Amino acid sequence: MVKGKQKPILLSVDEIYNLTSGGYDIYRYYLGDNITSGIMNRPWSGKEKKLSWGIFYREGVWFWKDLATEESGTAIQFVTRYFHLSQADAIQKIMWDFGLGGKEINKKPQIVTWQKPEIREEKIKIKFSTIPFEKRHHEFWNAAEITEEHCKKYECYAVKDLIIGTRRIYIDPNERAFAYYCISEDAVKIYFPDRESTERFRNNVSYHYLWNYENIADSCESLIVQKSMKDLIVTTMIEPCCISTQAEAVKIFNEDVVEKINKVTKKPWIWYGSDWDGVKKCKEITDTNKWKYINTPKDLLPEINDAYGYVKAFGLKKLEEFMRSKKVIK
Repeated sequence: MVKGKQKPILLSVDEIYNLTSGGYDIYRYYLGDNITSGIMNRPWSGKEKKLSWGIFYREGVWFWKDLATEESGTAIQFVTRYFHLSQADAIQKIMWDFGLGGKEINKKPQIVTWQKPEIREEKIKIKFSTIPFEKRHHEFWNAAEITEEHCKKYECYAVKDLIIGTRRIYIDPNERAFAYYCISEDAVKIYFPDRESTERFRNNVSYHYLWNYENIADSCESLIVQKSMKDLIVTTMIEPCCISTQAEAVKIFNEDVVEKINKVTKKPWIWYGSDWDGVKKCKEITDTNKWKYINTPKDLLPEINDAYGYVKAFGLKKLEEFMRSKKVIK
Protein backbone atom coordinates (compact mmCIF):
# COMPACT_ATOMS: atom_id res chain seq x y z
CA MET A 1 0.00 0.00 0.00
CA VAL A 2 1.30 3.42 -0.99
CA LYS A 3 0.99 5.90 1.84
CA GLY A 4 0.49 9.62 1.50
CA LYS A 5 -1.07 11.73 -1.21
CA GLN A 6 -0.42 10.42 -4.71
CA LYS A 7 0.66 12.77 -7.46
CA PRO A 8 -1.98 13.08 -10.21
CA ILE A 9 -1.02 11.21 -13.38
CA LEU A 10 -0.48 13.46 -16.40
CA LEU A 11 -1.47 12.46 -19.90
CA SER A 12 1.19 12.93 -22.56
CA VAL A 13 0.96 15.78 -25.05
CA ASP A 14 0.07 13.32 -27.82
CA GLU A 15 -2.69 11.79 -25.68
CA ILE A 16 -4.12 15.25 -24.99
CA TYR A 17 -4.26 16.01 -28.73
CA ASN A 18 -5.74 12.60 -29.58
CA LEU A 19 -8.56 13.25 -27.10
CA THR A 20 -9.25 16.86 -28.16
CA SER A 21 -9.37 16.66 -31.98
CA GLY A 22 -5.76 17.71 -32.34
CA GLY A 23 -6.26 20.51 -29.82
CA TYR A 24 -9.20 22.14 -31.62
CA ASP A 25 -11.59 21.31 -28.76
CA ILE A 26 -9.27 23.14 -26.34
CA TYR A 27 -9.59 26.44 -28.22
CA ARG A 28 -13.33 25.92 -28.58
CA TYR A 29 -13.76 25.18 -24.85
CA TYR A 30 -11.95 28.29 -23.61
CA LEU A 31 -12.84 30.75 -26.39
CA GLY A 32 -16.33 29.58 -27.40
CA ASP A 33 -17.81 29.64 -30.88
CA ASN A 34 -15.81 32.75 -31.83
CA ILE A 35 -12.94 30.45 -32.72
CA THR A 36 -14.88 29.16 -35.74
CA SER A 37 -15.14 32.60 -37.35
CA GLY A 38 -11.52 32.86 -38.52
CA ILE A 39 -9.42 35.88 -37.57
CA MET A 40 -10.21 37.42 -34.18
CA ASN A 41 -8.72 39.56 -31.41
CA ARG A 42 -5.81 37.90 -29.64
CA PRO A 43 -7.31 36.30 -26.51
CA TRP A 44 -4.82 37.82 -24.06
CA SER A 45 -5.33 41.44 -25.15
CA GLY A 46 -8.17 43.92 -25.09
CA LYS A 47 -10.22 45.02 -28.08
CA GLU A 48 -8.08 45.89 -31.08
CA LYS A 49 -8.80 47.77 -34.29
CA LYS A 50 -7.15 45.15 -36.49
CA LEU A 51 -7.86 41.44 -36.02
CA SER A 52 -4.71 39.35 -36.19
CA TRP A 53 -5.15 36.08 -34.28
CA GLY A 54 -6.43 32.71 -35.48
CA ILE A 55 -5.83 28.97 -35.55
CA PHE A 56 -4.69 26.69 -38.35
CA TYR A 57 -4.28 22.95 -38.90
CA ARG A 58 -1.00 21.24 -39.73
CA GLU A 59 -0.02 17.56 -39.62
CA GLY A 60 -2.77 16.51 -37.22
CA VAL A 61 -2.43 19.40 -34.75
CA TRP A 62 -4.21 22.77 -34.45
CA PHE A 63 -1.81 25.70 -33.91
CA TRP A 64 -2.50 29.35 -33.07
CA LYS A 65 -0.81 32.21 -34.92
CA ASP A 66 -0.63 35.96 -34.28
CA LEU A 67 0.00 37.73 -37.58
CA ALA A 68 0.90 41.00 -35.86
CA THR A 69 3.59 39.62 -33.56
CA GLU A 70 4.62 36.54 -35.58
CA GLU A 71 4.11 34.42 -32.44
CA SER A 72 2.62 30.94 -32.72
CA GLY A 73 2.15 27.79 -30.68
CA THR A 74 0.13 24.68 -29.92
CA ALA A 75 -3.15 24.41 -28.02
CA ILE A 76 -1.31 23.49 -24.81
CA GLN A 77 0.98 26.48 -25.25
CA PHE A 78 -2.14 28.58 -25.74
CA VAL A 79 -3.42 27.47 -22.32
CA THR A 80 -0.07 28.21 -20.68
CA ARG A 81 -0.13 31.72 -22.17
CA TYR A 82 -3.83 32.43 -21.63
CA PHE A 83 -3.90 31.35 -17.97
CA HIS A 84 -0.24 32.07 -17.13
CA LEU A 85 0.53 28.47 -16.20
CA SER A 86 3.43 26.06 -16.50
CA GLN A 87 3.00 23.34 -19.12
CA ALA A 88 2.43 20.72 -16.42
CA ASP A 89 -0.33 22.82 -14.81
CA ALA A 90 -1.81 23.59 -18.22
CA ILE A 91 -2.14 19.85 -18.88
CA GLN A 92 -3.65 19.36 -15.39
CA LYS A 93 -6.20 22.08 -16.12
CA ILE A 94 -7.11 20.68 -19.54
CA MET A 95 -7.51 17.18 -18.08
CA TRP A 96 -9.75 18.44 -15.27
CA ASP A 97 -11.88 20.68 -17.48
CA PHE A 98 -12.37 17.87 -20.02
CA GLY A 99 -13.10 15.22 -17.38
CA LEU A 100 -9.87 13.33 -17.98
CA GLY A 101 -8.52 13.43 -14.44
CA GLY A 102 -5.92 15.97 -13.46
CA LYS A 103 -6.59 18.55 -10.78
CA GLU A 104 -8.82 21.59 -10.57
CA ILE A 105 -7.06 24.82 -11.46
CA ASN A 106 -9.51 27.69 -11.42
CA LYS A 107 -7.46 30.54 -12.76
CA LYS A 108 -8.71 33.55 -14.68
CA PRO A 109 -7.32 34.37 -18.13
CA GLN A 110 -4.19 36.50 -18.11
CA ILE A 111 -4.54 39.83 -19.95
CA VAL A 112 -1.21 41.26 -21.09
CA THR A 113 -0.06 44.13 -23.28
CA TRP A 114 2.22 42.98 -26.05
CA GLN A 115 5.24 45.15 -26.77
CA LYS A 116 7.24 44.87 -29.94
CA PRO A 117 10.57 43.23 -29.09
CA GLU A 118 13.82 44.92 -29.99
CA ILE A 119 15.45 43.15 -32.91
CA ARG A 120 19.10 42.71 -32.09
CA GLU A 121 21.57 41.99 -34.85
CA GLU A 122 24.07 40.12 -32.70
CA LYS A 123 25.77 37.53 -34.88
CA ILE A 124 26.82 34.12 -33.71
CA LYS A 125 29.77 32.86 -35.71
CA ILE A 126 28.88 29.93 -37.97
CA LYS A 127 31.63 27.94 -39.68
CA PHE A 128 31.01 25.17 -42.16
CA SER A 129 32.88 22.99 -44.62
CA THR A 130 31.42 21.75 -47.89
CA ILE A 131 31.45 18.58 -49.94
CA PRO A 132 30.46 17.90 -53.56
CA PHE A 133 26.82 16.89 -53.87
CA GLU A 134 26.32 13.21 -53.14
CA LYS A 135 23.35 11.05 -54.06
CA ARG A 136 21.19 12.29 -51.19
CA HIS A 137 21.80 15.94 -52.12
CA HIS A 138 21.12 15.35 -55.82
CA GLU A 139 17.88 13.54 -54.98
CA PHE A 140 16.56 16.55 -53.05
CA TRP A 141 17.20 19.08 -55.83
CA ASN A 142 16.71 16.78 -58.82
CA ALA A 143 13.16 16.16 -57.56
CA ALA A 144 12.51 19.79 -58.58
CA GLU A 145 14.67 19.53 -61.77
CA ILE A 146 17.54 21.52 -60.20
CA THR A 147 21.20 20.74 -60.86
CA GLU A 148 24.16 21.16 -58.54
CA GLU A 149 25.53 23.81 -60.93
CA HIS A 150 22.37 25.89 -60.61
CA CYS A 151 22.51 25.64 -56.80
CA LYS A 152 26.10 26.87 -56.75
CA LYS A 153 25.10 29.83 -58.93
CA TYR A 154 23.08 31.00 -55.90
CA GLU A 155 25.76 30.09 -53.35
CA CYS A 156 24.03 26.91 -52.19
CA TYR A 157 26.39 24.15 -51.05
CA ALA A 158 26.24 20.73 -49.41
CA VAL A 159 27.50 20.86 -45.81
CA LYS A 160 29.95 18.37 -44.34
CA ASP A 161 30.83 19.90 -40.94
CA LEU A 162 29.17 22.67 -38.94
CA ILE A 163 30.36 24.71 -35.96
CA ILE A 164 28.12 27.32 -34.31
CA GLY A 165 30.00 29.51 -31.87
CA THR A 166 32.32 27.04 -30.23
CA ARG A 167 30.00 24.03 -30.51
CA ARG A 168 30.23 21.41 -33.23
CA ILE A 169 26.79 20.44 -34.55
CA TYR A 170 26.35 16.74 -35.28
CA ILE A 171 25.27 15.91 -38.82
CA ASP A 172 24.38 12.30 -39.49
CA PRO A 173 26.39 10.82 -42.39
CA ASN A 174 23.14 10.11 -44.26
CA GLU A 175 21.52 13.44 -43.45
CA ARG A 176 21.12 16.27 -45.95
CA ALA A 177 22.35 19.72 -44.95
CA PHE A 178 22.74 22.76 -47.22
CA ALA A 179 24.40 26.14 -46.71
CA TYR A 180 23.09 29.33 -48.33
CA TYR A 181 26.10 31.61 -48.17
CA CYS A 182 25.64 35.40 -47.98
CA ILE A 183 28.80 36.92 -49.48
CA SER A 184 28.05 40.56 -48.59
CA GLU A 185 27.72 39.76 -44.88
CA ASP A 186 30.07 36.77 -44.71
CA ALA A 187 27.16 34.96 -43.06
CA VAL A 188 25.23 31.79 -43.74
CA LYS A 189 21.84 30.13 -43.42
CA ILE A 190 22.00 26.37 -42.83
CA TYR A 191 19.05 24.27 -44.02
CA PHE A 192 18.28 20.75 -42.75
CA PRO A 193 15.35 19.64 -44.98
CA ASP A 194 14.84 16.32 -43.18
CA ARG A 195 14.54 17.69 -39.64
CA GLU A 196 11.46 18.84 -37.73
CA SER A 197 10.37 22.39 -38.63
CA THR A 198 11.68 23.85 -35.36
CA GLU A 199 15.15 22.36 -35.98
CA ARG A 200 15.41 23.02 -39.69
CA PHE A 201 17.47 26.23 -39.81
CA ARG A 202 20.60 27.77 -38.30
CA ASN A 203 21.15 31.35 -39.39
CA ASN A 204 23.30 34.42 -38.74
CA VAL A 205 22.22 36.48 -41.77
CA SER A 206 20.55 39.85 -41.04
CA TYR A 207 16.78 39.67 -40.61
CA HIS A 208 16.00 42.16 -43.41
CA TYR A 209 18.47 40.76 -45.91
CA LEU A 210 17.09 40.09 -49.41
CA TRP A 211 18.70 37.05 -51.03
CA ASN A 212 19.90 37.55 -54.63
CA TYR A 213 19.12 41.29 -54.59
CA GLU A 214 22.74 42.14 -55.45
CA ASN A 215 22.42 40.08 -58.65
CA ILE A 216 19.24 41.75 -59.89
CA ALA A 217 19.61 44.07 -62.86
CA ASP A 218 18.91 47.78 -62.49
CA SER A 219 15.28 47.13 -63.33
CA CYS A 220 12.90 44.21 -63.77
CA GLU A 221 9.53 44.34 -65.46
CA SER A 222 8.31 42.03 -62.69
CA LEU A 223 10.13 40.97 -59.54
CA ILE A 224 9.17 37.78 -57.68
CA VAL A 225 9.73 37.84 -53.91
CA GLN A 226 9.92 34.26 -52.67
CA LYS A 227 9.66 33.09 -49.06
CA SER A 228 12.77 30.91 -49.08
CA MET A 229 16.01 30.25 -50.90
CA LYS A 230 14.70 26.79 -51.79
CA ASP A 231 11.85 28.35 -53.76
CA LEU A 232 14.09 31.05 -55.21
CA ILE A 233 16.45 28.42 -56.62
CA VAL A 234 13.48 26.69 -58.26
CA THR A 235 11.85 29.89 -59.56
CA THR A 236 15.06 31.27 -61.08
CA MET A 237 15.08 28.31 -63.47
CA ILE A 238 12.16 30.16 -65.11
CA GLU A 239 12.59 33.83 -64.16
CA PRO A 240 15.92 35.31 -62.97
CA CYS A 241 14.26 38.46 -61.56
CA CYS A 242 13.62 36.78 -58.23
CA ILE A 243 14.70 37.53 -54.66
CA SER A 244 13.92 35.87 -51.35
CA THR A 245 13.22 37.13 -47.85
CA GLN A 246 14.81 35.62 -44.77
CA ALA A 247 11.49 34.16 -43.62
CA GLU A 248 7.78 34.09 -44.36
CA ALA A 249 7.04 37.22 -42.33
CA VAL A 250 5.35 40.62 -42.62
CA LYS A 251 7.79 42.52 -40.39
CA ILE A 252 10.61 42.00 -42.88
CA PHE A 253 9.08 44.66 -45.14
CA ASN A 254 10.30 47.78 -43.37
CA GLU A 255 10.82 51.09 -45.19
CA ASP A 256 14.29 50.14 -46.39
CA VAL A 257 13.18 46.82 -47.85
CA VAL A 258 10.14 48.36 -49.55
CA GLU A 259 12.33 51.09 -51.03
CA LYS A 260 14.81 48.53 -52.38
CA ILE A 261 12.05 46.53 -54.06
CA ASN A 262 10.35 49.59 -55.57
CA LYS A 263 13.73 50.76 -56.87
CA VAL A 264 14.11 47.81 -59.25
CA THR A 265 10.53 47.16 -60.34
CA LYS A 266 7.03 48.58 -60.62
CA LYS A 267 5.49 45.09 -60.38
CA PRO A 268 6.57 43.15 -57.30
CA TRP A 269 4.91 39.78 -56.70
CA ILE A 270 4.96 38.37 -53.17
CA TRP A 271 5.01 34.55 -53.25
CA TYR A 272 4.47 33.01 -49.83
CA GLY A 273 2.82 29.68 -48.97
CA SER A 274 -0.74 28.93 -50.04
CA ASP A 275 -1.86 27.92 -46.55
CA TRP A 276 -3.97 30.21 -44.36
CA ASP A 277 -0.95 31.84 -42.72
CA GLY A 278 0.93 32.46 -45.96
CA VAL A 279 -2.07 33.95 -47.80
CA LYS A 280 -2.93 36.29 -44.91
CA LYS A 281 0.62 37.62 -44.89
CA CYS A 282 0.59 38.07 -48.66
CA LYS A 283 -2.61 40.10 -48.41
CA GLU A 284 -1.28 42.30 -45.63
CA ILE A 285 2.01 42.99 -47.45
CA THR A 286 0.42 43.69 -50.83
CA ASP A 287 -2.50 45.73 -49.46
CA THR A 288 -0.04 47.97 -47.61
CA ASN A 289 2.30 48.47 -50.56
CA LYS A 290 -0.12 48.22 -53.51
CA TRP A 291 1.67 45.17 -54.86
CA LYS A 292 0.38 41.79 -56.09
CA TYR A 293 0.79 38.28 -54.77
CA ILE A 294 0.72 34.72 -56.04
CA ASN A 295 0.31 31.36 -54.29
CA THR A 296 0.24 27.81 -55.57
CA PRO A 297 -3.39 26.55 -55.86
CA LYS A 298 -5.05 26.01 -52.47
CA ASP A 299 -6.74 22.82 -53.65
CA LEU A 300 -3.29 21.18 -53.65
CA LEU A 301 -2.87 21.66 -49.89
CA PRO A 302 -1.51 20.27 -47.67
CA GLU A 303 0.93 18.35 -49.86
CA ILE A 304 1.86 21.30 -52.11
CA ASN A 305 2.39 24.72 -50.59
CA ASP A 306 5.15 26.37 -52.65
CA ALA A 307 7.14 26.44 -55.90
CA TYR A 308 9.45 23.58 -54.92
CA GLY A 309 6.50 21.31 -54.04
CA TYR A 310 4.69 22.24 -57.26
CA VAL A 311 7.65 21.34 -59.48
CA LYS A 312 8.29 18.16 -57.52
CA ALA A 313 4.71 17.05 -58.26
CA PHE A 314 4.13 18.37 -61.79
CA GLY A 315 7.45 19.45 -63.29
CA LEU A 316 9.13 22.75 -64.10
CA LYS A 317 7.21 23.27 -67.34
CA LYS A 318 3.90 23.16 -65.50
CA LEU A 319 5.12 25.76 -63.00
CA GLU A 320 6.07 28.02 -65.91
CA GLU A 321 2.60 27.58 -67.41
CA PHE A 322 1.04 28.38 -64.04
CA MET A 323 3.11 31.57 -63.70
CA ARG A 324 2.11 32.66 -67.21
CA SER A 325 -1.56 32.00 -66.44
CA LYS A 326 -1.26 34.35 -63.46
CA LYS A 327 0.56 36.96 -65.63
CA VAL A 328 3.61 36.88 -63.37
CA ILE A 329 5.69 36.36 -66.53
CA LYS A 330 4.80 36.82 -70.19
